[in-house]
Amino acid sequence: MAALIALALLSVLSVTPSVADDADDAPVHFRARVLWIAGDTLMVATDDGQSVNVNLTRVPQDQYQRLGINDRVVVTGTIPIEQDRVEAASIERLEP
Repeated sequence: MAALIALALLSVLSVTPSVADDADDAPVHFRARVLWIAGDTLMVATDDGQSVNVNLTRVPQDQYQRLGINDRVVVTGTIPIEQDRVEAASIERLEP
């Protein structure tokens, strides 16, 4: 199941060249809409409706503390080997 989720995630995310913390992690950079946020987990939906779980533990809190439901964001990070989430390095809120 996790492999299917990862495959779907990789198919909807545009992979951009960036430096990853781990050579096995796939770098990603994509736009999405905030579905919900709780603690250090952000759930977003891509433009084609795919839900993506985003881990915020490496993101400074000021980058996401004012985000609300339906806010548009750009997520930059990596997909770890487990392929069950995106490990975010930064979250940018897009202006409406």
